[in-house]
Amino acid sequence: MKTMKYRILSAVLAIGLCADLLAEDRREYPQVALCVPGGSKNPAKKDEYVVLVVEGSYLSYEKSPIQYPEVITYVNQLLSDKKVSYIGLCAREGTKFKDLIRAVDLLRETNATNIGISVKELPLGREP
Repeated sequence: MKTMKYRILSAVLAIGLCADLLAEDRREYPQVALCVPGGSKNPAKKDEYVVLVVEGSYLSYEKSPIQYPEVITYVNQLLSDKKVSYIGLCAREGTKFKDLIRAVDLLRETNATNIGISVKELPLGREP
């Protein structure tokens, strides 16, 4: 009876340890961090990242709206053109939390290595 328990336990452990090896290709997602504007002793220069704004139910870049079906390709092209891998994300005043989370989920599919989310809302009429 005891040997049967050990065999079952060994089989379960072996399957658990090998599951990662047998799993499908895993994608590395960018790190997501909350950022406090002006809270760093070594702030990044403006040309080291791309700033996107969550404007309610859509994203914008330099006042131009980006439609959700094309966000990933558009942002990947921006990152490539500017030769950066960091995205700064600001939420416009009044943006719902679900819209911010939707934007972060979408941006995680891009080629960015880091995504920084500003903890301060961007007032209406003001640009980052």
